[in-house]
Amino acid sequence: LPGLVIDNTQAKLTGEWSHSSSIGGYVGTEYLHDANDSKGMKSATFRTKIPKAGRYEVRVAYTANANRASKVPVTIESKAGRKKVELNQREAPKHTGFQTVATIDVAADEMVSVVISNAETNGHVIVDAVQWLPAKSE
Repeated sequence: LPGLVIDNTQAKLTGEWSHSSSIGGYVGTEYLHDANDSKGMKSATFRTKIPKAGRYEVRVAYTANANRASKVPVTIESKAGRKKVELNQREAPKHTGFQTVATIDVAADEMVSVVISNAETNGHVIVDAVQWLPAKSE
């Protein structure tokens, strides 16, 4: 996969997540889900050191399904601040398993993080991978 990709096996987990491989199209050997319970008690943090300064697309991988949450909170944290977005995991990702959630500017060797939470969600929350890609010039 292009860019920097961090799989769920490298994420720092809070709470008890379930492992699954029942719906194909995931990164690596599996993905995680919250079993649609303990809302607000589970999160996955993907920390990445970005080696080169620039503007990056932040993409989140998940397997879509009707039983997924439609408003998954995703927080991107960098030196520029904190950006919160919602991800609809019922809809298929637009980029071969990945959905763009933000585009941000990053300094060289900056440590950035993406936090996926199950707070106030209305279905299963999927945690698979996060991808950082240099943004295309407009």
